[in-house]
Amino acid sequence: MKSLIKKLSVLVLISCFAASCGKDSLRSYDAQQQLNAVEDVNDPFLLSSIIKQTALFYSVKGYDDSRLPGAVQYMERNFQGGDNYYQGFKYPTDDLYAVMNILKLIDGALGLADKKGSTTYKGIFKIYRALLFSFMTDYYGDIYYSEALKGREGILYPKYDKQADIYTGLLAELEEANKLIKQGTESLSPTYDLMYGGDKVKWQKFANSLKLRLLMRASKKIADAGTQISAIVKDPSGHPIFMDNGDNAAISYVGTTRENSWGGGRLNWDYSEFDRRRPAKTLADKLYSLNDPRLHVWLAPAEKPWTSNPALNGVTISTTDANGFTDESTWEYLNRSNPDIAAQSANILDSNKLYAGFIAGMYGDFLNGNGHYDVPAGGIFGNFKVSRFSQLFRQNSHDLLKATIMNSDEVQFILAEAAVKGYITGDAATYYREGISLSMERWGVDGSDITTYLAQPAITLPGNHDGNLVKIADQKWLALFTVATETYLDIRRTQLPNIFSNGLLTTYPFPLRFIYPGAELGQNVDAYNAGVSTLSPAVDNQFSKMWLLQ
Repeated sequence: MKSLIKKLSVLVLISCFAASCGKDSLRSYDAQQQLNAVEDVNDPFLLSSIIKQTALFYSVKGYDDSRLPGAVQYMERNFQGGDNYYQGFKYPTDDLYAVMNILKLIDGALGLADKKGSTTYKGIFKIYRALLFSFMTDYYGDIYYSEALKGREGILYPKYDKQADIYTGLLAELEEANKLIKQGTESLSPTYDLMYGGDKVKWQKFANSLKLRLLMRASKKIADAGTQISAIVKDPSGHPIFMDNGDNAAISYVGTTRENSWGGGRLNWDYSEFDRRRPAKTLADKLYSLNDPRLHVWLAPAEKPWTSNPALNGVTISTTDANGFTDESTWEYLNRSNPDIAAQSANILDSNKLYAGFIAGMYGDFLNGNGHYDVPAGGIFGNFKVSRFSQLFRQNSHDLLKATIMNSDEVQFILAEAAVKGYITGDAATYYREGISLSMERWGVDGSDITTYLAQPAITLPGNHDGNLVKIADQKWLALFTVATETYLDIRRTQLPNIFSNGLLTTYPFPLRFIYPGAELGQNVDAYNAGVSTLSPAVDNQFSKMWLLQ
């Protein structure tokens, strides 16, 4: 029966477009789709679907889609590289509707939980509701919230709520979620709880950790944000938060089909697609300069690195990383008397080291990064002088690869920042060091290597306000690798790390938001106009400031 309903719904939609349906018809179809989504389904099943869809959405935005990883300089593209200089922000984006499709399911799940009196499930669904509405408002600005998902009640053109009001609502929803989960008496199905296997306390931790994230994000706009952060930290029994990697809001990949596999794995990308994405020089240099053991987990050595020692010319070395992946590199002498090499002198930025990245803002189809002059041998996507991402990221599944929404290390860095700013009384250095440790543990780094890393003077907090914030931001940026959805918002908020004029980006201003989907202008124009009017300036482009940034 469900299969038949699905087929009929598709036929209705196709017929609607074929007949050039008006916007009323499209909105009515949307309302019916909400109804069909949850008929005859139980809340445990809905929970598993919501967990999976949300985690995969964040995973795609955090790694697969190069727009955000490129903007925060984790990744550069060596083919069709507009995302290297923010081109993807110039055009309307439909991420809003991708989120709304999951929210329709959540809305139906909340109704079902209410009907069944499933308090715990209702609390969990509230977490996801707050998470996804926060994505919408953080990336677009004012957006529908109080009237969203009211199609069955006849509200086909929901108003845009002001971002300040949305944040008030989201924080209240997360507080309610924590209480509902704590008070709920029904058990969670370990089978359908793909995130925590039925552990209710970990769901409370997720609610409160997400609340910390939002409070810090809006701390310049919410007068008592620091007080609210402090209240959570002082109440570990009533408001538990993420403390270790077992708490992380992430799920593992199965690796048997495209749908349940890591986005960069062989079931999803062919080799050329993987080869188009390379580490940014910003990332490679930071890891290299700090002797960071994550370098060897995330990056592969260049195939033909430059050497200034003629005796090494043609010498091949083999490297095996901690995960057992082996790569070979053959040194090439940097002989500037060779006219082909001399012609690339301006592009040669890294020599005498195995790991190198593409310069930030590298132009699309720029094949000669770091002086790679032998373009025919490298092929259209190849570059012998710049690292690839490691073979880890070519796997369909691996213990270290997760579809991630939020990790415990992020929470520790939030607390470190809160301590520096005087919101809480804890020791910033302790939180900071714990954040580093948790991130490294998550990527399989050995404990002795973590201890050695933390002992470096370059890692120690300098002990002054601004210097501490710079160090915390650097390490948080590293820890958020593959979670670029959050990295982007954090850099936008703090302006740290200061990556804005790196490489070739001196003339490219950093984008501040996504542009509303074009369908909003066509179908919900009054709400759209009201939303644009609160931006500064009141223009729907990537540089206008929303309430959070004003």
